[in-house]
Amino acid sequence: MNVKTWKTWLGLGGLLLIVSVIIVAFAFTSIPHSGGDNAGYVSLAHGLLTEGAYLDVFDPQRMKHTKYPPVFPALLAMMIGLGARTWGTLKLAAAVPTVIAVLGTYVWAGRRLGAWTGFAIALILSFSSAVIYYSHWVLSDALFLALTMLALAAFVMAEAADFAGAEACSESDRARDSKAGRYTCWLVIGIAAAGFAYFTRSAGLPMVFSLFAWLAINGRRRSLVISGIGLGIPMLAWWLRGRGDGVAQYSEEFWMINPYDPSQGTIDVIGLLPRIVENASVYVLQHGPAGIVGAGAGSLLLPIGLAMAITALVGWVLSVRERVGVSEIFFPMYSGLILVWPVVWAGDRFLLPLYPLVFFYGAVAIRGLNRWLSPAVTSLVSALVLLVLVLPAAENWLDTNRESGACELVAAERGPWACYGARVGYFLQAANWSSDGLPDSVSVLTRKPRHFYLLSGHSSRTFPFDVDPESHLRLADAVGARYVLLDQWDGQAARYVGAAVNARPGAFCFVRGFGQPRDGGAQLLGILPPELRESPSRGGGSVDGVQGCPESFINPNSSGRPYLPSLRIPLLESLD
Repeated sequence: MNVKTWKTWLGLGGLLLIVSVIIVAFAFTSIPHSGGDNAGYVSLAHGLLTEGAYLDVFDPQRMKHTKYPPVFPALLAMMIGLGARTWGTLKLAAAVPTVIAVLGTYVWAGRRLGAWTGFAIALILSFSSAVIYYSHWVLSDALFLALTMLALAAFVMAEAADFAGAEACSESDRARDSKAGRYTCWLVIGIAAAGFAYFTRSAGLPMVFSLFAWLAINGRRRSLVISGIGLGIPMLAWWLRGRGDGVAQYSEEFWMINPYDPSQGTIDVIGLLPRIVENASVYVLQHGPAGIVGAGAGSLLLPIGLAMAITALVGWVLSVRERVGVSEIFFPMYSGLILVWPVVWAGDRFLLPLYPLVFFYGAVAIRGLNRWLSPAVTSLVSALVLLVLVLPAAENWLDTNRESGACELVAAERGPWACYGARVGYFLQAANWSSDGLPDSVSVLTRKPRHFYLLSGHSSRTFPFDVDPESHLRLADAVGARYVLLDQWDGQAARYVGAAVNARPGAFCFVRGFGQPRDGGAQLLGILPPELRESPSRGGGSVDGVQGCPESFINPNSSGRPYLPSLRIPLLESLD
């Protein structure tokens, strides 16, 4: 590159860095997420830091964890070890990678289509609704996106160095060695990023396979063997780890119609076809466009979704006809992966690694119009597409900022969980009281076991999604759980726990209530030992036919501390 080109690259990159930081910072919120994965990652990190083991420390049986790869929990563990104690601080593990993902997209797309086109593609990505949303939660999605784009950027840089080396036949040995060294350096960076992407999310497997295929196509047998060994050994070790006892594997849930309701049954290979059709429909017409311009775009979602899908497919075909790089292999492989997953898993979070590629291949398709249109008209079409995507996305970003700001004000007055309503609040009160209101080392069946663990320190397991009381009692006996929380976080506890208690009230006892049921309150119930079930137990009053629990169900030395909502995570405070 000449000096002028370098100045253009650095200038656009610096501008993009500033814009991306502003976008992420203004959309940032310090309140916690209600999803269990956030708490799950923190609990895994806590286990790594305090016990040096990758365990489900929140679970009564403390099984080895085999579902989520360890890179993101390890990052959180390092942050916790350095003093992070709040949700807001831990969210930097998503915010910073989001900015890195935007810059990685700029480098990758810019090397392929030019700095200005790369800048436009990265700009659209930075404003995309899904990218902004996942930039401020304790989830691995932003890190996975960043590693994916770093890998693609490194591979395209390796291709450029390899091409330059091939053209350097007339140069000195020193010059050729320098270009070969740059190729090796970028290839190693790409291989490392691909490996870390896989060990961040299992969905990174297509990137690893794409790397192997790319090396094989280009006859890089030595690089293929080295990368195969370097990535294959740890991947094999992770796979072997998952063959024993542990939490459910994605492979086990894959064939279920609904992994969240196993009673719906499973499908066979033939059943994959309607699943693919349904997933394609919801991704193209709903999640895909909404993840770019926001769900509030309404009538724009259908035309944007169809246009993006068609142009991306056309652009991919045009690109494959010219060259086959890692991205040309990764695009169909990753798309195929999310199309065969259970439909209930569908969401914009799984589209994050595809958005940069969709924008890129869309730009390739538009550039292909130069065969029939003048460059001026093609440039005008490109500008219009940029405006159509960025303007509603920017409006959605502003709306997100207003919503986050309003919620922050409520959280400052009533606690970080206040925006989720009273139902969630009573769950938190129950967990907080349980921290020293219950005897030490007890387990509780709950709807949100990982959140309950972070807030109370007591191990927890999700209650069975079954109305049969015997299912609940068998699980409680198997894991040693003495309590079950009948909350109203969502409707599942009322549906399953409520039905089980109503069917066999004599197997349960009442410990404590939090709020009134009509207001979304929760009730902490004891699970009587087998010899006391179906017979009245000691204690006072009753609630809907459930008797009071024996005194042994409550910690006699409880401090009775009040519920004081805080952004600090109670489990991490114990580290101080």
